[in-house]
Amino acid sequence: MFGQITRPLLIPAEAEEHLTKPAVAQAAGLDAHSAHEMRQGQLDMGLVNCRDPYTSPYTPAGKACHVAPAMCMLCRNAVVFTSQLPRLVLLAEHIEVMRHRLPPASWQAVWGRQAAALTELFDECAHLMPAAREQAARMRLDLPLGMRTEYDR
Repeated sequence: MFGQITRPLLIPAEAEEHLTKPAVAQAAGLDAHSAHEMRQGQLDMGLVNCRDPYTSPYTPAGKACHVAPAMCMLCRNAVVFTSQLPRLVLLAEHIEVMRHRLPPASWQAVWGRQAAALTELFDECAHLMPAAREQAARMRLDLPLGMRTEYDR
């Protein structure tokens, strides 16, 4: 339905603090303005950052993305800071809960690709995952009500 999985860009912590430098932003495939807005939290879509919420592959051009944060893990615009990994751990846990609540075909259609994208992302930064899981244990996942009613049934 949404094409092939397109993984978000992972920005390591050591690069995150230097994103406001044009050369670092460019090396990450970002423009300096977007990188600055991300560092300020202005492009945080609830779970991850977005390069440009008005150019979502899931929304008509020029309109704000209406599927965030539900589809962020499959979006070419998504940018993950390592500081956001605990939130993604909570999303992965939510997806696993849904695996037991939904019929297998429904779970696969709604959550399967996102689960695969999260697994790939977590594998890429495996050395950070123990700390992310520890932090996640002290956090709560807040998903928009619309996301819970649309995707969790």
